[in-house]
Amino acid sequence: MSTARSSRRTAATRRDSKSPDRLSGDYPGLRRLVQKRILDDVFGSAGEKHPGWKVLIVDEPAMKVISAAVGMYEIMERKVTIVESIDKKRAPFPDMAAIYLLEPRKKSVSKLIEDFSGDKILYGDSVFIYFLGRLSDSLLDQIKNCKELLKRIKGLVEINVDFLTKEERAFTLDMKSAFTSFYGEKKSSSTESKLVDRLVTVCATLNEYPHIRYPESSKLGTRVAKLFHKKMDEFVAQNPSWWYHGGPSKSSGSGTAKAERGTLLLLDRASDCLTPLMHDFTYQPMVHDLLKMDGDCITFKNESASDPSKSEDKDVLLDERDRLWVELRGKHIAAVIETLSNRIRDIMNSSSGKNLGGKGESGQMSISQMASALKALPEYREVMSKLAQHMHLSHECMDVFKKQNLLELSELEQTLATGKDDEGRSPSVSELMDQVDNALIKMKSSKDRLRLFLIATISQGGLRSQDRKRLMTSADLARKQIKTVNSLEVLGLSIVNSATSDVKKSIVSMFTGTQQATGGTDDEAEYAASRYIPQIKMILEDMASNELSLSDYPSVLPMPDMAPSTGAAGRSAKSARGSGKGKDAGTSARAGAAATSVRKKAGASSKWAKSSVEERADDAAPTKFSGGRCIVFMMGGLAFSELRHAREISKKMGREIVLGGTTFINPQDFIDDLTVLGQDE
Repeated sequence: MSTARSSRRTAATRRDSKSPDRLSGDYPGLRRLVQKRILDDVFGSAGEKHPGWKVLIVDEPAMKVISAAVGMYEIMERKVTIVESIDKKRAPFPDMAAIYLLEPRKKSVSKLIEDFSGDKILYGDSVFIYFLGRLSDSLLDQIKNCKELLKRIKGLVEINVDFLTKEERAFTLDMKSAFTSFYGEKKSSSTESKLVDRLVTVCATLNEYPHIRYPESSKLGTRVAKLFHKKMDEFVAQNPSWWYHGGPSKSSGSGTAKAERGTLLLLDRASDCLTPLMHDFTYQPMVHDLLKMDGDCITFKNESASDPSKSEDKDVLLDERDRLWVELRGKHIAAVIETLSNRIRDIMNSSSGKNLGGKGESGQMSISQMASALKALPEYREVMSKLAQHMHLSHECMDVFKKQNLLELSELEQTLATGKDDEGRSPSVSELMDQVDNALIKMKSSKDRLRLFLIATISQGGLRSQDRKRLMTSADLARKQIKTVNSLEVLGLSIVNSATSDVKKSIVSMFTGTQQATGGTDDEAEYAASRYIPQIKMILEDMASNELSLSDYPSVLPMPDMAPSTGAAGRSAKSARGSGKGKDAGTSARAGAAATSVRKKAGASSKWAKSSVEERADDAAPTKFSGGRCIVFMMGGLAFSELRHAREISKKMGREIVLGGTTFINPQDFIDDLTVLGQDE
């Protein structure tokens, strides 16, 4: 067993000479690194020792990790004949080798040992065991004590991939219940420890031994930062041949990239509770907000390919494997529909499409007409299928948008959040409360009323007593929903504003310096209904340009001197903040930016009119990066709109940003978290 003990961490220390390298100009994202780790260090290494067919046995966390990174076809190509769940009863394959990929937890190790205990041994003489993270010594001892298993082990390795790669440079720790553990009365240190263990595997995969920064005002951030520092140091000490960017060369010959050392910035969801609640009309946030999703999968009714008069359920996976989704997810819904219509028109205007008589009319094609075109143009079958699929989803979003009158509602939300309407005027508190009151009365759904009530409360830094009573009456909230609103106090937010004057107190006055969230500049807000910019955007811009305040976001250990970015993007980001100094100057500069981000109003449709014909570069465009990685992690859940800002800033400023969270959340997810938190109080 000494061999297994000594080899169990080799996956984190090996470096293939053919692997992508940041020195050579190839910038593999986190998802590509995870793919390589799974295909090479798991299936590749097992295949070298046992070239025959094998059985893959996984627990639920491992299945999620695999599904997020690689496809079933890629696994089968590595001579895996069947994939089975360790939690289910399985047929024996005594003549086949077994590959186990498991979370390092007691339940999974017990199931592993059961497979080699008793009269029936399930698998053959070659067993390969891979754990997503570090296996404790006590669990390792349990494996040692199972003689039938011990004599079959050909490899026991920790691959350090205990997280889900949802996008090329975005990940989640799949910790959906962590919110209550962080902020509730019964805080759980085990949850924080689990978070840190998984975050260490992220940095191990990225070969980053990062500088660690956290919000000075966050007790949660301070605790997690110190714990991460301790466990990351332990990992480095236990893996002496592991290399990291910006670190020394290793005598083993594996060397190291000469890229700068990365920085991990921990953020606290409690510092910005407004962003997860706001309506966002870019494609990805809109789909997750308005349509019924199961993770990354969505099911919708589609016309049957064999009989257009009938409909059938169609499951669609919206992830990195769908290139059209990757391209469109960061675009405004109006731009998505325009892009899809133009491409369908181009196909219908092609030589094949002209034969169908479709020239000039494809922009108005129905879903059924697209299905007919799909059959008639076999050379475009795959392209048309994807176009039709996303046209269907985008129109479903627009159906909900129109039914719920979200354009008018979002304008109210934007005004509440930025303190300015789309004409640049600052309404009084009384005027705003009248608008909120009228909107609440019109709403049929209690969930929608709760959401607007929360937005109004958070954006104003609490409501005046008379306004709160009036809005409570109009919202007609149930007792459970009132507790949900009151849970904001647990997060440190005010729900009652004692101010008696009729002066607008927007989100601008709730935060100072880099902790606030306001509207963006004129170039950034292409649509008047999208004036609000999350605070994470300001933070990411400061971080990418090496200007993030060390007093607001200190480092666990002293940071090296880093010159501010002098590139065009860096200068642009800096100028957008104004030339003042200190927190007060930053506040006024950003508040001024909000005032300049409005659009001239000439009817409702103009609120969605683009300021320019050009669109942002799509998500799939390759990017060259400079400087160390920025790894930004949101404790308490990351909103889908925040993913978009990270991608855009990364492209604009040429700095690699890897964004993660305990989980990804839509508005209802966040409200559900607040509800659970409210019931605990």
